Amino acid sequence: MIRIFYFIAFLIAFNTSAQQTDLLKNWKFTNYDFGAAFQENFNDTDWESVTVPHDWAAKGEFDFANDVQLTMVVQDGDNKPFYRTGRSGALPYVGIGWYRTQYSVSAADLKGKVQILFDGAMSNSKVYINGQYVGERPFGYISFYFDITKFLKEGKNTIAVRLENFNSQSRWYPGAGLYRKVSVIKTNKTHVKTWGTFVTTPSISKKKAVANLNLELVGNGKYTIKNEVLNPSGKVVSSKTSSVQINDNQLVNEQFEISKPELWSLENPNLYQLKTTILAGNEVVDTYSTTFGIRKVRYEVDGFYLNDKKIRFNGVNMHHDLGPVGAAFHRELFVRQMKKMKAMGVNAIRFSHNPPAPEALDVCDELGLLAIDEAFDEWQIGKVTNGYSIHFDKWSKTDLTDMILRDRNHPSIIMWSIGNEIMEQYKHDPNKITSYLNKIVKSLDTTRATTAGFNSAKNAIVSGMATTVDVAAFNYKAGIYGGIRKQYPNLKFFASETGGSVSVRNSYKFPVVFDTIHGKRGDSSHTVVYPDGHPDNYETTNVPWGYPAYKEFASQEKNPSVYGEFVWTGYDYLGEPSPYHNAEARSSYFAPVDFVGLEKDKFYQYQAQWNKDAKVLHFFPHWTWPDLIVKSFPVVCYTNYEKAELFVNGKSYGIRTKKPLSKLDFETNNLAKEASGGGNWDLFKAYAIVWDDVVYEPGEAKIVAYDKNNKKVAETKRVTAGAPHSIKIEPEIATIQNGEVGVYVVSMVDKDGNLCPHFNDDMDIEVSGAASFLAAGNGDPVNMQNLSKPKRKFFNGQAVIFVQSNSKGKITLATKTKNIQATSTELAVQ
Repeated sequence: MIRIFYFIAFLIAFNTSAQQTDLLKNWKFTNYDFGAAFQENFNDTDWESVTVPHDWAAKGEFDFANDVQLTMVVQDGDNKPFYRTGRSGALPYVGIGWYRTQYSVSAADLKGKVQILFDGAMSNSKVYINGQYVGERPFGYISFYFDITKFLKEGKNTIAVRLENFNSQSRWYPGAGLYRKVSVIKTNKTHVKTWGTFVTTPSISKKKAVANLNLELVGNGKYTIKNEVLNPSGKVVSSKTSSVQINDNQLVNEQFEISKPELWSLENPNLYQLKTTILAGNEVVDTYSTTFGIRKVRYEVDGFYLNDKKIRFNGVNMHHDLGPVGAAFHRELFVRQMKKMKAMGVNAIRFSHNPPAPEALDVCDELGLLAIDEAFDEWQIGKVTNGYSIHFDKWSKTDLTDMILRDRNHPSIIMWSIGNEIMEQYKHDPNKITSYLNKIVKSLDTTRATTAGFNSAKNAIVSGMATTVDVAAFNYKAGIYGGIRKQYPNLKFFASETGGSVSVRNSYKFPVVFDTIHGKRGDSSHTVVYPDGHPDNYETTNVPWGYPAYKEFASQEKNPSVYGEFVWTGYDYLGEPSPYHNAEARSSYFAPVDFVGLEKDKFYQYQAQWNKDAKVLHFFPHWTWPDLIVKSFPVVCYTNYEKAELFVNGKSYGIRTKKPLSKLDFETNNLAKEASGGGNWDLFKAYAIVWDDVVYEPGEAKIVAYDKNNKKVAETKRVTAGAPHSIKIEPEIATIQNGEVGVYVVSMVDKDGNLCPHFNDDMDIEVSGAASFLAAGNGDPVNMQNLSKPKRKFFNGQAVIFVQSNSKGKITLATKTKNIQATSTELAVQ
């Protein structure tokens, strides 16, 4: 029987010693493999000067020769290998990169301990100090640190890092380089071990919470240990002081009572701090802060509970790249993504399929988002030639251990995922790896559930893999939730990947035709891959195993014991242009938000379903069709209002409502049905208001929403745009901090300010003042313009520009097309 956990978990937003210093500036970089580059006095003066985080490939040219893969994708139904392009983003990530910098230490520093911490380095890293080999880590997504004290000398020291990426090492764009933060941690010989705290709460009530601290100390001697709990306002609310004899490594346990605890929840993500101070007499030897939250989680057969309240996952999967800036982690850009996801109604993130940057988990803690921390996409059986499988036997225990030690105090994390779509499913896990990894997790943290994402539900259940983890997770199985519950009444599970229909912003194809043909596996047989690489927003096309959002809505509503869903994906990402592998596309099509962060139509379908606080009234297509061949087309309205009426140039097309279904034809009890592909109008109309045959006339289309008493409560309209007249520049926020990235949405509009949705001309970009140009994109998966050069085509009337601030003051952004130019100074740097 699967255990039911009752617990409160507290997680580190980040653990930091008082002497932690970020090493971000003054790095030298080259892609050339100088054999002597590790040496202390190697001449790197002609190397490129860069700032970390740095992704060397994101600035390169797109070229499908960069990532040609001969591969068999079982998930797509392949039964033999095919050559595929664009699968890992078509950027030049393959190759060797060297990074070098200098770091000064004092004689006093050398009497203590000095560590170097990498939040992530892509990949196969080898670290050298003053020409001496320190250590290596092959996994590009894992955080790791080394004690470098014995390699250092007083004064300047040379740090050198060699990285190497291989072709066919990833199914998506992995990034390249020191793409996450690098830090140096200086401590006394006696100190709190890095990632050496774990705070849990075995009991909680309105009156008090009991918090337990497991503390690992390093050093020798007798010391006083002072631990203080600070509430969200910074006030000390509980403390303990004790004497400890430390002999090399010492474990200390303390318990604290916290009166009237302020719980961490989705609505109020309250964060506490536990400050540990080591004293020798009155002298402070070390300080260490652990950020945590007080919350209780339960995993029941009927659902997931947070603070005794049942929560349904309205989740999304997130890959690690941040659009046109590549994989280099910018906290403010991840905040941008998460705020847009929360506006859509998202309450949970599955980090797919690797540990995220630690700051990403900080953001989830701060914004009130649940998180699933995922370790691996491969075990021993690989999906790509040079994937993690070649490292699994040697490194999996170390990598999984470090992920949990680093992250186990984040209140946002509710599950540890040990794998995604692992190929061992098809062999029934012959080496019992599921159990092996599960035991590693439980040796470190028994307060959270383990999980894994299975795309072969029957194999996972019959083999025992799905019941070895605490909560099973299934990918794209909307049609068999009821069958799973009927046959396995005690199984706890959720939908770890859903969706799979594809679209690009403001693209529409007529006539609108859904695929209704399915294969034996239940997969959609729709073969339409549009030559222009632009599937439409009616979500009529999908990958074979995918389906539109509303099919999952229907299945989740009928099966309330499913914990919820995680959409594939929240944002489009570099790589995996399924099903456009061979159509010269280099980024994905799945998400409700495109590659540059602009909403597609289905964003509003999710928002209407999930965000109970938003008043949603959105319809499509746009209303500018100078070359339309068909006479009429469907108009679709995503809304959470009761009913709506469509007017075209004042003519009513009638009041419509959604039409809920009493039966779901795609459901089956056959668990061997591996897919639930495709959609249809009947399902569509259960979650959208549709007018089937609307005659297009230039002018105005307007939708009026009514409540259940037929009272008008809202309206929205689209008008036919005139000739392109001016460029509209809109910074997403008015001010940023020095060093942060600013984002502008740029639109081509007519003289009345209406978007020109067919405008696709080039735009020149110039940035001056308090920032420099960083990157630009437009959301078009087949646009092959260099991301880091200040020239960008509009795509369906819009583009997005990213600037890197470098001083306080005003940023000036100037844009120019062949006939139109505009300037903005609205964005300020504080």
